[in-house]
Amino acid sequence: MKRLDLKLVLALALTSLSAGAFAQAYLEDPRYGATPEERKQNVLILNFFNDTYNNKNYDGAVQYLQQLMEKAPKATQNIYIKGADIYRNKILRATSLEQKNVLIDSLMLIYDKRIENFGDHATRGKGYIMELKAREYITYKPADREGIIKMCQDAIAENGNNSDPDFLNIYFKELTEDYKNDNIEADVLMDEYEKLVKIFDVDPTPEKAEAKKTFEALFVSSGAASCENLEKLFRPRIAVAPTDTALLDKTLGLLMAGNCISDFQLEVGEKFYALKPSSSTALALAAGFEEKKQFDKALKYLNEAIANESDPATKANLCVRIAGSQLGSNNAQEAAKFAKEAIAIDPENGFAYMILAQAYTVGSNSCSGFDRQSVYWLAYDLLAKACTMLDDEHKKGTDEQLASYRANFPSKEECFFRGLNNGAAYTVKCGWISGSTTVREGR
Repeated sequence: MKRLDLKLVLALALTSLSAGAFAQAYLEDPRYGATPEERKQNVLILNFFNDTYNNKNYDGAVQYLQQLMEKAPKATQNIYIKGADIYRNKILRATSLEQKNVLIDSLMLIYDKRIENFGDHATRGKGYIMELKAREYITYKPADREGIIKMCQDAIAENGNNSDPDFLNIYFKELTEDYKNDNIEADVLMDEYEKLVKIFDVDPTPEKAEAKKTFEALFVSSGAASCENLEKLFRPRIAVAPTDTALLDKTLGLLMAGNCISDFQLEVGEKFYALKPSSSTALALAAGFEEKKQFDKALKYLNEAIANESDPATKANLCVRIAGSQLGSNNAQEAAKFAKEAIAIDPENGFAYMILAQAYTVGSNSCSGFDRQSVYWLAYDLLAKACTMLDDEHKKGTDEQLASYRANFPSKEECFFRGLNNGAAYTVKCGWISGSTTVREGR
């Protein structure tokens, strides 16, 4: 028992020494007041403030808060952090719009006082506090569009390249909403986009890159990123820096995201490809030229995409794309060539068999009579095989296609005349088309 009493005495003594040291410290600290008497009084008020705040007695805490902001405004940032929390709680409990607005004004004043007294803080200074204030204003004054935009712009101007990426997205989302509601013109949104994207591009980090994706998505979904507006924004910039690969890449990405198949998109794509060739860019160009029915240029880039591609499955799909473009240009023999190449790379590519079947039926016009009809046996085999590899979505229409092939089979009489029995093996020879198949009698 005596040992326990001794421990208690020691603990009380240490507490007393600690309290005395703290008392001596604050009595000499000018943040708490001009004189020792004022400091002692203000520390007492600070203790009362913390107690009432911790007990969620927010009405009582407000009285102490006001005294602290008047008598010891530089005592600690915590009085403003807790003060903001107090007013948020009081706003939630407001019983009228008038009362709510008064409380919101008081909340904004808390941030102004914090900036006034702690704006020079190394990490949580003026710019940091201005962002917090703007976020609160968006929450509590959503209808004040001009006020929101100005407050956000002021915070970004203060922070510059150190602006929080998430805050940039919050601000830009507000701008896109204003654009959708016809509160601002497209030019305003485009100008702000151009300013903000530069901040995202300074000292990129994984977090910044992820936030930038959201930023770009907001821009595209706003509707302001129309093909016409994108060209208006980026054409002058590219004219000034035609070899800036980062600018060309960004422009091409936005144009593609907006599905802008235009002369400008193809122009940008070709500039970028000339400086930084890749299969993905070549493929994008091929798709654009296909859309414009310029199959020769589409084929050029599809061939270059194959040359730049190492993945077998992707390479096979590119061959299929080329085969499709060749069919679109009525080059059935070339279409068949690339379809066969795709099959050689990937024997399970159903699209390759489908295009090869179509190429053969188009190419059958190079011969006539029975030889031409026999091609449909070969085409039927290929399309039937494709159907075993394709899903239901991509098999749509194949039943009708197969039926049309059967309608072109040689008749029973024609087969009999040539001594061909149903089910027998047969080698098709029709111009450049050849292959092994099975005899099937038509009607």
